[in-house]
Amino acid sequence: MSDAVLEVENLTRRFGDFTAVDGISFEIRKGETFGFLGPNGAGKSTTIRMLCGVLAPTSGSARALGRDLFTQGQLVRARMGYMSQKSSLLTDLTVAENLAFFGSLYGLSGERLKAETTHRLREMQVWALRDQLVSSLSTGERQRVSLAAATLHEPEVLFLDEPTSGVDPLRRRLFWEAMADLIDDGMTILVTTHNLGEADQCDRLAFILGGRLVASGSPSRLKAGLGRRVLALRTPEYRRLQEAARAIPGVLSAVLQGRSVRLAYAEDGDPGAILRSVASLGLPFAPGEPELPSLEDVFVDLVDQGRIPR
Repeated sequence: MSDAVLEVENLTRRFGDFTAVDGISFEIRKGETFGFLGPNGAGKSTTIRMLCGVLAPTSGSARALGRDLFTQGQLVRARMGYMSQKSSLLTDLTVAENLAFFGSLYGLSGERLKAETTHRLREMQVWALRDQLVSSLSTGERQRVSLAAATLHEPEVLFLDEPTSGVDPLRRRLFWEAMADLIDDGMTILVTTHNLGEADQCDRLAFILGGRLVASGSPSRLKAGLGRRVLALRTPEYRRLQEAARAIPGVLSAVLQGRSVRLAYAEDGDPGAILRSVASLGLPFAPGEPELPSLEDVFVDLVDQGRIPR
């Protein structure tokens, strides 16, 4: 018996002649953090909005918690949570007043609402802010309050759409720590992001580009699946080295990352021979140890290999 709590098959959404989501299929297992990865405009948010009932699909199917999302959605919506990238909090109310409002929408009241509010605010590390107006909070604080509001009713499946957009690295880390607590509470999470560092923390990923699902699997499996290794060369002449390195035998790609050039080569290639060739260019560099590709390398490869429409 499948342990999938969400199953999506050939899901498509068109807006006139434009296809925003093009026949994607995937499943999410109970207790997973599943990352939906892609650039802005790739189709991530459109997919989430269909799954949450905000948009009707053009075609395709989806099942959540054993029910058809598009014909029996009313039977499972109460067991699902949703947080959009744009805060839906009421800025002229306090944090506690916001949670009381959203709790009432979920049918919570009395002691249960009080207990859930206390639990979620402490879990999200915003308990000390409960009497502050939302308008006075930072973006990161608002996002954690929004997450508390979206999980008051203890949903089994939680959709998070770009939850840390515009949040600084420290508060982004706090947000992901809070998500780990939700997983411990038994929730299954689908999170959309274009942040590769966040994606690396997911149990499994799906890359969506141009509305199409182009790759899926665990972060480690996706990296290993390229069949490559990478040499990172730090150099003040990074642009010149990048251009020259592309002609070196065995170098599959040369990509800039800050002031470093990342040279990809086949996993059975000879890194020593590549470094000797780089040294012969007469440009200064400091090499790192050979490493597995990063998720950024995977992303670049998916684009460069022509697997998506340009």
